Amino acid sequence: MPLPSTADATLTALFDRMVLSPPVPILRLGTPSRLKIRSPVTPLVSLDSPDLASLRAAGDVGYFHLVGHGIPSQLPSSALAELSRVDASALRASILRTLGFSVEDEEVDADDEPVMVFDVDGQGMDALPAALEYARLMREVGMQVVGLFSGSGEVGFGEKPFPEGGRKARCLVWVSKVGSGESAMPPAAGDAKAYPYVVGLHCQWEQEAGASTWVMDDSGEWRAVGKSDGALLVTIGDIAQVWSNGKLKKVRGVARPTPAPTGNGEAGEPARLSITVLITLPLDSVVSPLLPLSAGEDGGHQLEEEEKGVVSEDGEEDGCSFRSFSLESYAWGLYHDRLQFKDPLARYRID
Repeated sequence: MPLPSTADATLTALFDRMVLSPPVPILRLGTPSRLKIRSPVTPLVSLDSPDLASLRAAGDVGYFHLVGHGIPSQLPSSALAELSRVDASALRASILRTLGFSVEDEEVDADDEPVMVFDVDGQGMDALPAALEYARLMREVGMQVVGLFSGSGEVGFGEKPFPEGGRKARCLVWVSKVGSGESAMPPAAGDAKAYPYVVGLHCQWEQEAGASTWVMDDSGEWRAVGKSDGALLVTIGDIAQVWSNGKLKKVRGVARPTPAPTGNGEAGEPARLSITVLITLPLDSVVSPLLPLSAGEDGGHQLEEEEKGVVSEDGEEDGCSFRSFSLESYAWGLYHDRLQFKDPLARYRID
């Protein structure tokens, strides 16, 4: 039986709209590592009165703001002023030596990052009193941050990483250029080096004009982290993730400040510097999960094995999520890899 004329007209109009309407546009997103993803809330941890909830929130994302650190507000600017007067080109070869790499095996590019690296206990900072004072204070804060995550298997490490008379920390001052280009975009892929560390400390108020800082999270996504008045930005590194047996998320590489805008709103000159202080380990260390010791176990056994350079070949340690590995070989690969393309710890994970 034929349709009534009213129903027929309705179906005809519906068909015309389906055929003649333009197709729904397809939203094409960029490469995941190039997307700007702003975290709704950056965890806030107080060094004076830390609590389990804030530490857990920090460990879930791999970075956080730290207050109660006691760093004088004028000291970062004084340190930057000193470093800006250093002839960075004369220090290119010393960067590799400080990191423990062979100068002969590496070509040094004048545009490479970082522009300077110092060992806080070395001789290179003797002529930079403000920068040295800043680095030493930041090291103290960094060691306290490591202590917050120590001895708590729930949100950190199952044992203290730096027991008295045991494993030693190393502190590096990592100096980079403030990037050029649009501040709204993440840094270009592969234009900066990276080095393994436990925690990194970055002073965001050192660049008053910058709106935020870029960090690359554990999944390889860039995230823009806004400032918090007087707070340090702390990033959790790859060594800390292994020590926690995977409980802590990490940041790939170090924090990257946005370009400082000029008066006309465009990105400023790229000559300005940024300082990140890294708590890391001597290059001859072996990295492995720090698991809680059961009653009666020899607390020094694991550390003794690491100091002897014992590296697991099969990765079958009970309860471990990572195989033990040499920091020297890992650091070399990390320094030359592009962080966006793969998780540098993937090869050491135990499925």
